[in-house]
Amino acid sequence: MKNNKIKMENLLYLEADLLDRQQWSDWSALYVEDCVIWVPAWDSEEVLVDDPEISVNMMYLVGKPALEARLHRIASDDAYASLPLARTMHAVTNIRVVEDRGAEIDVSSKFTVLSLEPRRGKSWRGGWYDHTLVEEGGALRIKRKKITLLEDVIDGTVDLYQI
Repeated sequence: MKNNKIKMENLLYLEADLLDRQQWSDWSALYVEDCVIWVPAWDSEEVLVDDPEISVNMMYLVGKPALEARLHRIASDDAYASLPLARTMHAVTNIRVVEDRGAEIDVSSKFTVLSLEPRRGKSWRGGWYDHTLVEEGGALRIKRKKITLLEDVIDGTVDLYQI
């Protein structure tokens, strides 16, 4: 996957855009079947939890069925705490390759998300993404996404499309 920096950037920009446009099925299609999305909690002021299997997490989804179930709740109005859905604007920057293992590539980036929630108003969230990308069917897809929020205390609700 060497020299695919533009493809990697385009994938991360597309992911953000699909979330903002609430195009859930197109967004889900960017992920492989055995994908993982993890939002670790802060264990202390300076340390994140490091094992999602034995730690409390802000979010931990393993596999496409878990991702699809979450998206179903969002799209079917079953996520009452998130209704009506916020409008969002994701900005992804500082995209860089961390490690290229040939079949998989680890990419790091920074993000900010503006969320306009009818009941709560405006909120800004920021942090960094760590993606593991793989080539599948001739296209780059997301195998793993770790979302590190700078906030250690969340005021209000946070769902997949808001981070």
